[in-house]
Amino acid sequence: MALLIVLLALALVQIWGSGGPLHRDGWFARWRNVIQRRQSFSARPGLQFGVTVLGPVLVAAIGLVIAETVMGGFGVLLVSVPLLLYSFGRGNFNDSVSSYLRAWYQGDLEAAFLVAEPLLKGMDTTVVTDASTLHRLVFRAAAYRAFERLFAVLFWFLVAGVPGALLYRLSQLYIHGGESEGQSSPEADSDGADVQLARQWLWLVEWLPVRVVGFTLAIVGNFAGCYRAWREHLTCKESRSAEVLGYYLEGALGGIDASECSAGVAVSEGQRVCGAELEALQALLARALLMWLTVLALYVIFGS
Repeated sequence: MALLIVLLALALVQIWGSGGPLHRDGWFARWRNVIQRRQSFSARPGLQFGVTVLGPVLVAAIGLVIAETVMGGFGVLLVSVPLLLYSFGRGNFNDSVSSYLRAWYQGDLEAAFLVAEPLLKGMDTTVVTDASTLHRLVFRAAAYRAFERLFAVLFWFLVAGVPGALLYRLSQLYIHGGESEGQSSPEADSDGADVQLARQWLWLVEWLPVRVVGFTLAIVGNFAGCYRAWREHLTCKESRSAEVLGYYLEGALGGIDASECSAGVAVSEGQRVCGAELEALQALLARALLMWLTVLALYVIFGS
């Protein structure tokens, strides 16, 4: 059942480009405001965060139980697919990267910066001083976006079902204010004690899936380089998720050859290398996702 739910949800993402038709987060913002206005919760940040996030998760879990009781496996499918689709990240990742690459190859850094905003949302863009720093920031941001929008969600879905996937997404939304277009990075936000607590919680729930994704990247990419980075940061308790993913991906990609760039010859060598790196990133992530689906399919076939 888990494999069918994942495949149906991913198929809808391919059709729509994202889970956009179901990504309506206004209800969560209103729910959060209701909890914040209650003095008993606002005075206790941990309780406020817990009730805000766990309340909808509990409702979803109860809904799954009722659906299974009334309609059996079909009911579980009917409820799980929309909820998993809702739990996926916001925006169209591939479109954002492709738009950035087009502007990058044209040498228009201002346009590249603007079209990369869905990837960079919430990150510290003041560090961008030239083309090189812009590319490094976009590379790290793209790595984290791919992780938080898909891999982390799938990891917690496979571990804890739809409630686990929904818990992760609502934790993201709590930190970033329930934005419907793009998610800001946990590295850049600053708010009250409840958000600080939520950020620490998010780092905790991302710690294990980041390492699992890193090992996957080692298998589908440059094993020696990625595995070295994976070992160095395996027990790291200080680096943020985006930083660790950046180390893993740099190791998994190894040396990038400018000839791998899909742009025409009318771009500089530096543009070709940087563009090839992002294109290789997309291909690497696609292989990692395919590996996850293959392992899940083999488990369903031989483990049941």
